[in-house]
Amino acid sequence: MPVCFTWAGDQVWTAIDGKPKRSEIPQRAKDIRQHPKVAFTVDRWDEDWSRLAWLQARGLAVLLPEGAETERARQALRDKYPQYHTTPLQGPVIRIDVDRWLGWDPSAVD
Repeated sequence: MPVCFTWAGDQVWTAIDGKPKRSEIPQRAKDIRQHPKVAFTVDRWDEDWSRLAWLQARGLAVLLPEGAETERARQALRDKYPQYHTTPLQGPVIRIDVDRWLGWDPSAVD
C-alpha cells in the first residue's frame, strides 16, 4: 500500500491521516496489531531503467500512543509533505523499528 513516510536512522514513521475511512480502526492498524513484523519498500522509478533502485526496511511496526514522539513524527511528515498542511494528521502514527536493510541500485553494482 502506498504511504507517505519519513525516517531517521533505523526508524521509519508513517501516519494514518484524517481522511474518511471505511471503519473507525483502519485495516493497517488491525494488521499491525496482529502481525507487527513488516517489510517497508521504497522504490525509485525512471523511464531510464539504469536508474531504477529500491530500498527495503524490515522490522517491527508499532502504533504509537499520543505523546511527544507522535507529535514529532507528525511534524516531520508535515515538513516533508506540504499536502499535510491542509490534511489533518489525527490518526495513529506507525513507527517501524528497522532491524535489517536491503536494497538494490544498479549504479552501486561493479
